[in-house]
Amino acid sequence: MAEVCKDIDAGLVALNIAIGKINSNLDGLDKRLKNLEKNSNSGNTGNDSSNSGLVKRVTKLENDLLELGGVVKEIIDDLKDLLDAASEHTETANQSQNIFSSIINFFVDE
Repeated sequence: MAEVCKDIDAGLVALNIAIGKINSNLDGLDKRLKNLEKNSNSGNTGNDSSNSGLVKRVTKLENDLLELGGVVKEIIDDLKDLLDAASEHTETANQSQNIFSSIINFFVDE
């Protein structure tokens, strides 16, 4: 059971790291977008009048979000498999305990 918890904890840590990276990318894009809006409103386009860099970053972010969705689905599937295995193990252990209890009771009663 401890192994199951370690696997679950490792999966949650990986998910948390991936979410942190995505949030960091979103913060950077938000700051860049605000700067672009500020520059276009003030008439100052600066040295970079093209949004091609921003478009590339948004495209990468979209791809990263899709990849993160796949990772989350895999983690959920793995957690389900681990929980199913733990339930089966518990059921088998209970059956074994009942058998051994019956055998012991048989010899104690005799």
